[in-house]
Amino acid sequence: MRRKATIALGVAVLVFAVGAAACGGDDDGSAGGGTTTEETDGGSGSGGDTLQGTTGPGFTITVTQDGQAVDSLTSGTYTITVKDESEMHNFHLMGPGVDEEITDVPFVGEKSLTVTFQPGTYTYQCDPHAAQMNGTFDVA
Repeated sequence: MRRKATIALGVAVLVFAVGAAACGGDDDGSAGGGTTTEETDGGSGSGGDTLQGTTGPGFTITVTQDGQAVDSLTSGTYTITVKDESEMHNFHLMGPGVDEEITDVPFVGEKSLTVTFQPGTYTYQCDPHAAQMNGTFDVA
């Protein structure tokens, strides 16, 4: 019985380490065409409306505005403040002109990003758990 517990623990550590490595990275994620300005520690942006993002502590990821889930937005400049509540998740935002990993593994805390959204569909996800932790919204 002791050997089974030791093997299970070893497998769990390996799975966590592989997931954490897959999610990290120093890429700035910038894609041409959009405008982004990163601000750390929950700072406020230079204009536009505000969005709130969360990832964790469980297997949830959200984008809200004034407490309501975001399904669509008007194009323009927004500041998104992400509250990352787990060291095993990240918050990655992608869409026309934007490819930004706002928080990474193992970061826990708040970070803000000012983004100029262009018309199109945007996706947000936790990269290591993208199959179950993801969402989209449209910008017109």
